[in-house]
Amino acid sequence: MSSTQPRRATPRWPIGAMIASWILGIVWIVLFYLDPTLPVLSGLGNWNLLAGFALLLLGGAFLLLFAVMAIVKARRQ
Repeated sequence: MSSTQPRRATPRWPIGAMIASWILGIVWIVLFYLDPTLPVLSGLGNWNLLAGFALLLLGGAFLLLFAVMAIVKARRQ
């Protein structure tokens, strides 16, 4: 007797986190270039570029996480 297990879809939350991280990173960098005297941005100075690019890299890490999860799921089937 074989029991059929419901198929689990690959979680989609890494895609949403990736898109949000990329958008936030680009907006952070653009705001720094447009008005570096904004309250939060003025305290960080040029470290704002590092913060923006770190958010972009975090989005890439979420993309990698999603790809690994999809590959592992495909191999288990």
